[in-house]
Amino acid sequence: GLAYLADEAARDAVRGTGPQGNALLDGIASYGNPFGSPGALMLSAAMYGGGLVTKRPAIAASGLRGIEAIAVSGVVTGLIKAAAGRTRPDSSFGDHAQFKWMRGHYEGGDYRSMPSGHATAAFAFATAVHLEVKRRAPAHARWVGAVSYASAAATAYARMHDDRHWLSDVVVGAGIGSVTAAAIHRWHATRRADPIDGFFLRPVLQPRRDGAAVGLSLSFR
Repeated sequence: GLAYLADEAARDAVRGTGPQGNALLDGIASYGNPFGSPGALMLSAAMYGGGLVTKRPAIAASGLRGIEAIAVSGVVTGLIKAAAGRTRPDSSFGDHAQFKWMRGHYEGGDYRSMPSGHATAAFAFATAVHLEVKRRAPAHARWVGAVSYASAAATAYARMHDDRHWLSDVVVGAGIGSVTAAAIHRWHATRRADPIDGFFLRPVLQPRRDGAAVGLSLSFR
């Protein structure tokens, strides 16, 4: 609610000639946009696959949690985008209160401002990876959290810097991503027999004439 009240003031501040002409802030935006999409998902997949191949369960599990969190939170954000029908700031002439029920579904892009999908994915990744590393490799949790959350914050700023989202859009997106990732982490952490991890975190290396193949196994009891 506070972010919504500050939407127009925040846009004026971020879109001013100072921030827009600042090389550092332009660089942060250039990094944050691709990190939010497709970077967070690609990095999750790379961590998952790389962790399996190198037999690093903490890395593989962190990547898998990132994939799960981004996928689930993306569905939630997509539904809200379609229903809220909020106009993006670069199409709203400075009016942050332009909502119309289901317009995001029928009219698409310029009316799918809330929540920010980039911020959702970035914070889903950051939260998922940080919590999983904290659980499995706590010695690395501090720096992993610092890097991942800083990258997510860069994504949130980038979406405002490029005038694609309001402050409240990125705040809601960040909340959806973080809460979803935390819920998924808790679901896995509180189950002794975890069918998802039992399937996706048990790779099988099968030799072949032309090299080797990596597969997955599923056992029934």
